[in-house]
Amino acid sequence: MIDIGRLLFRAAGFLLALTFGVQKIGWYVRALHAGKPWSSIGLAPLIAHVGFPLPVVLALWITLNESIGAFFVGIGLFTRFAAASLALGMIGAVYTSVRLEEDWLRAALYFIIFLGLIFTGAGKFSIDCLLQTRKPKQHRASVF
Repeated sequence: MIDIGRLLFRAAGFLLALTFGVQKIGWYVRALHAGKPWSSIGLAPLIAHVGFPLPVVLALWITLNESIGAFFVGIGLFTRFAAASLALGMIGAVYTSVRLEEDWLRAALYFIIFLGLIFTGAGKFSIDCLLQTRKPKQHRASVF
């Protein structure tokens, strides 16, 4: 039963990819076709307005995080690493939302989900588990 719960949490991460991550990729595709500078694409202007350093780099990280990272969480691949990166991104989203006096609840809920996945891992219904079971068990050699 616990593994089904983990699967449901990962499905929530996949919903993040499906909704927000794909949307952000679309911003970049349209803007690059229009010949716009990187600093005017996606979240970069908002990140610069809030005062975070390296707005273009952070905007690209957020886009990759909420698309590829959330997809990895959804399928259970590199789950703890991807969840940690996503949790960090959600901390930034909560901070930005509070600072701009916008709704921060969704970002906080995603943060809690990803924080939980850092501690629990993906569970047995995941690629991580499949890869782990394929590795041969290594036994330590006895000194005596």
